[in-house]
Amino acid sequence: MDRHRILQDHPGGIGADLRAPAASMIGAPLRPGSTTQPFARNVTIPLRSVAEVEVVRMSGEGCRVLLRARSWSQHLRGKGFTWDQIADVLALTHQVSPLRLHRLAHGRTAADVVSMVNDADPAGTAALRDSRLYDYEGWPEAGRRPPARVLAVLAEIYETTARSLLSEAVVGSYETADRVLLDDADFRHLDANQPTPPNRDSRVTTKTDADRTSAGRTAVDAASCMRLLRAIDVEEADVKRRELLFELALVFGGSRALDLLRVLTPEEEERLAGVLRNTWRTDEATVRTFEKMTLHARQSDDVSGPATLLSVIHGQRTAVGRLLACESMLPTLRDRLLDTYTQLSQLAGFLTYDLRDYAAAEQPLRDGLHSALDLGDPTLIAYMHYWLGRVAADQDRIASVLDHAYAVRSWAARSPDKLLAPLHETLFSLSYAAEGNAAASARAHESALVSAGAPKDNEREFLYWVSPAVVKSRRTALLVRLNQPGQVIKTAEHHLAGIDPKFKRRRGMMLARYAHALAQAKEVPEATAKLTEAAHITRQHSSARLADEIDQARARLEPWATTTYVRRLDETLRSCGLTSTGPETRA
Repeated sequence: MDRHRILQDHPGGIGADLRAPAASMIGAPLRPGSTTQPFARNVTIPLRSVAEVEVVRMSGEGCRVLLRARSWSQHLRGKGFTWDQIADVLALTHQVSPLRLHRLAHGRTAADVVSMVNDADPAGTAALRDSRLYDYEGWPEAGRRPPARVLAVLAEIYETTARSLLSEAVVGSYETADRVLLDDADFRHLDANQPTPPNRDSRVTTKTDADRTSAGRTAVDAASCMRLLRAIDVEEADVKRRELLFELALVFGGSRALDLLRVLTPEEEERLAGVLRNTWRTDEATVRTFEKMTLHARQSDDVSGPATLLSVIHGQRTAVGRLLACESMLPTLRDRLLDTYTQLSQLAGFLTYDLRDYAAAEQPLRDGLHSALDLGDPTLIAYMHYWLGRVAADQDRIASVLDHAYAVRSWAARSPDKLLAPLHETLFSLSYAAEGNAAASARAHESALVSAGAPKDNEREFLYWVSPAVVKSRRTALLVRLNQPGQVIKTAEHHLAGIDPKFKRRRGMMLARYAHALAQAKEVPEATAKLTEAAHITRQHSSARLADEIDQARARLEPWATTTYVRRLDETLRSCGLTSTGPETRA
């Protein structure tokens, strides 16, 4: 009996709670890889594991429930979820007792758990049977109440507390002595994903954060996981694809990744999941899928902004970085994937910069610069220097801005992409404006405008936003720095007409700067009208830089704070989640 087991009728399956019909395994098809005849009652077969046999004995629905729960649990454990958190997630789609939820979270069959309970009692007094465990899991709707001593043993097996295995409504049915036993049975310290063991210093340290980051875990908690499951259940009817979307969305940042995944075909999703599971090799189609997702992410930023996109970009960047570090591939594919990693690093840095977290923005930008240098691509190298220069400009580090401007100009001379020329001229114009040199700033700006309007062919996709209209709109930022409100008013209305409506951040910035100049000119009604339009844009776009521009323009209207125009503006700002210190935290 140590290597064999007689298959008999199963008293019930894990799917019984879902009202699935009981099913006998007589005449069932062979399992993949099996060489024995179809199963029949009272036939002795080799047993690789008790869990494997019970999965075979289950009803079809019960088997699917267990295997699905086991798959989800594996993904969630990899993200750092505790067993209790996984049980909470499973409760969203499985209306069963907490006791059964924890067994599902561990992906164990009833036979597995019964064996572990009996092994925990060498004297043999436990003698728990499968049917009795099902009785305990069905209580209080059916079955019988589990004894406190059994719950304590199960709590140790499930690495949780005995109280977690019961609903709050039924704990009171136990005697006082039993409740003491239940309260004392706390085995959460056995869970490797617990942030800190009980009764230990719970302070978060830099090393703790570094360890979690090095493990490749993303910030997907139980609440966001439940939002993800709800979103998938609403929009996807096919169960198989629902599970695939859940798996991919966990890798790419949670429910917010669903928008990114919608651009993929079912074949692309299957291939991507196989590569991320390390069951498929990275091929040309996989690299093309990552390139497609990256371009879509850039376009999504124009529409919605960094708050909803940053976690998705971090997830995608981490996945690509892991493939580059762990998998061998053809040199041409590796170069394309390294190109994608560099672009994702730039995008992660830009989105963080747009949230005005300048120190955090520099790290991915410098990582991208290093990967661009490794790739030897002058266009990407110049592009990374440009955005490092933009971050420095917003911090008024003028010497650093000039360093990056010269670097952009040097690498642009080695690149076939003509759209790099306006970028280094824009940095020079910014640095001159910061120094108060209006003439030099104007000359550099005009040079950038001429370069942006020159004929171009086969430019890189990530430079799509560089155009004469964009360069013209940058002029208002320079004039604000130079404190020339009259010039801003003269040019802003014309520039607004040339901004594509899909570029919400750019239009909002222009409106805020226009309002700033109007306030300086004491044109209060017009200034509040422009700021009101800019505030409405923040409902759709989460740029913190835009919110800061609005805040600065509103500060110029403080002398007229008691007027009807400004009071109405303040009401609008509050309704848009804007305060005197910037945007409130958005979900």
